[in-house]
Amino acid sequence: MRDYISYGANTFIPLIGLIFLSLLQMNENKHYSDNGISSIQFKFQNTGQKNIFIEQKLSAMTLREKIAQMIVSSSFGENYDENSSEFLRLKKLCTVSKIGGFIFFKGTAMGYATLSNKLQKLSDTPLLISSDFERGTGMRVTDGSLFPNNMALGATGNTALAYKMGLIIARESRAIGVQQVYAPVCDVNNNPDNPIINVRSFGEDPALVSKMSEAVIKGLQEGKVIATAKHFPGHGDTEIDSHNDLPVLKFSMDRLNSIELVPFKNAIKNNVGSVMIAHLSFPELESRPNVPASLSQKIVSDLLIEQLGFGGLIVTDALNMKGITKYFSTEQVAVMCVNAGIDLILMPADEEASIDAIEKAVNEGAITEERINRSAEKILKAKQQLGLFDNRFVNEDSVYLRVNTQEAQYLAQQIADESVTLVKDDSNTIPLKLKKDKIKVFNLSDGSDNINSSYFNDRIGKKFPEVTIIDINSDLADSVINAYKDSTGSNDIVIINLYAKVKYGTGKISILPSQTAFIKALNAKTNKIIVTSFGNPYLLREFPAVPCYIAAYGDADVSIKAVIKAISGEIHFKGKLPVSINSDYRFGMGIIK
Repeated sequence: MRDYISYGANTFIPLIGLIFLSLLQMNENKHYSDNGISSIQFKFQNTGQKNIFIEQKLSAMTLREKIAQMIVSSSFGENYDENSSEFLRLKKLCTVSKIGGFIFFKGTAMGYATLSNKLQKLSDTPLLISSDFERGTGMRVTDGSLFPNNMALGATGNTALAYKMGLIIARESRAIGVQQVYAPVCDVNNNPDNPIINVRSFGEDPALVSKMSEAVIKGLQEGKVIATAKHFPGHGDTEIDSHNDLPVLKFSMDRLNSIELVPFKNAIKNNVGSVMIAHLSFPELESRPNVPASLSQKIVSDLLIEQLGFGGLIVTDALNMKGITKYFSTEQVAVMCVNAGIDLILMPADEEASIDAIEKAVNEGAITEERINRSAEKILKAKQQLGLFDNRFVNEDSVYLRVNTQEAQYLAQQIADESVTLVKDDSNTIPLKLKKDKIKVFNLSDGSDNINSSYFNDRIGKKFPEVTIIDINSDLADSVINAYKDSTGSNDIVIINLYAKVKYGTGKISILPSQTAFIKALNAKTNKIIVTSFGNPYLLREFPAVPCYIAAYGDADVSIKAVIKAISGEIHFKGKLPVSINSDYRFGMGIIK
C-alpha cells in the first residue's frame, strides 16, 4: 500500500478537435498569424537596394516616433478589462508614446492573443511582441507547451529534436501574437557555480552549444519568428546573477574568442535575426567601471557589429535588473543604449523618460538623428519581413487548436526520454524490479520554489505498489535525520529526489546543508540509494559517495515520466553529460542501460 498519494490531472484533445486541427493545418487561413510568409530570412545589411516602403514610413515619422520604436515595454499576457489601470497604461504607450513593442510575461494563450490584438489595433505602426520562450511557450503561458530545459537537449545531442522544438515554439508564438522569441541561450555553462544559467544552457562545450542553438534558431525562424541569441558576449562563466548585481568576466579576449563567442559567431553565420546583450562587465574591452556590455559601444558596436559583422536587431537584457539600476539612472541608461548601438531598449524603468532623454540628446547634438534612423529602419524592416504591415492580428478562434498540441507533447516526451542521464550505478540497482522492491521516496527542496514532487509521487505510486513517500522542504534536525535513517530497512530501495532549480535572484541552486547531511547519513546505512537531480546536475559534488545518480535537468512532467520509465526498465538510459560534474564524471559520460 502507498502511504502517500497525490493525483495529477490528465488532459486530452477530443477526436473532433484533432480532425479540425488537421483540416486547419492543410488549408490554413493566410489572413491570420503567418501572413503567408514561407520563412524568415533576415538580411539587414545594406544591399544597395532601396526599400521605398520603409523609406516612406520613416519619412512620415517624427523624431520622437522613431525613438519610440526602440522602446519595448512589458506586461502580463492577460485579457485586461479596458477600464483597468494596466490596460489604460498599455493604451497610452500605444497611442501617445507610440512605442515599438512589448514583452509579455505570465498569461494564458487566449490572454496573449486577445491582448496582442487589442494593442495592435491601438498602434499606428505594427507592434513587435516578444517573450522568453526558451523551453516552450509554457515557460510563460500557463496552457502552452513545455519542453525540458536546454541542458536536457544538450544531453540528447540530437539536433533534429532541437530544430523541431524551435519550430513548434515558433508556430505557437505566432498563433498567440508573439513574433520575437528571446531564445536560444547561447551561453557556454562552464562554471558549475553559475546561479542563473545552469540548465538553461545546452552545456559546457562550445561546439555542442553551437550546433544545438543553430538547430533551434533554424526551427524558430523557419516558423516565422525572430530568434534571439543570448546573452552576448556570454553569461556561462559567472558566479553572480545579473538580476542581483553586475557580474565581471575576468579573462582575456583570446579566451572569449575560444569559448564564449563561438556559439554567437555560429549563430550570426546562420543568420540569427537578433542578439541580446547581457548585463555583465568585460574589462578587457570596456575599462569604465560598472559599465555592462549592454551599455558599451566597444562591446556592442565595435565587437558585435564591426568585428563579428552582425547586422540584425540588437536588444538589451531587461533594464530593470540590478546589474543596471544599481549604477545608472533611467535617463543615463537610455542614452548609453543608443550610443552603444542598441536597437531595442527592453523594459526601461520609465518609457516616457527614456524617450525624453534620447530626444534631448539628439536635439543637443550628442546623438545624431541618422543614428536613430538606423535603428528605426532595422525595426521597421523586421516588422515588414514578419508580414505585420500586411496583417498584424491573430485568429483567436484557432488558438486552442494550435497551442500545446499532441505533436508538441510527444516531442517534449521524446526529448526527455533521450536526455535522462545515468551518471553512476555502482551498486547495480537499476532497473528496479516491478512489484518486488519495497521503495521509500524522499523529495528534497529548500522550500523556496514550486516543485513538481506531487507529480512524481503519483507516477511512482502507479508503477510500484509498495512505496512510502516523504516530502522534505525545510531544514532537518539531527534527531529527524536519525529517525529517518533508523526507519529505513537495509533492503529498502531509497529514491532521493532533489528539486534545486534556477530561480532568479536567489544566487544559488542547491538543497539545504542539513539535507546534504541527511543524504550522507542514509548512504552510510544502505547502498540501495538512487539520487535523482530534477534540476542542477552538479549537485553530485556535495555527496560523491552515493552509489547511483541520475541527472534529469528539470522537473517537467515529461522529465519525471522519463526518469520513472528509465529506472523501471521501460526505456533505456541514453543521455550523455553535457557538462562535467567533477573529475570522475565528465562531459560526454553516461551509462547506456
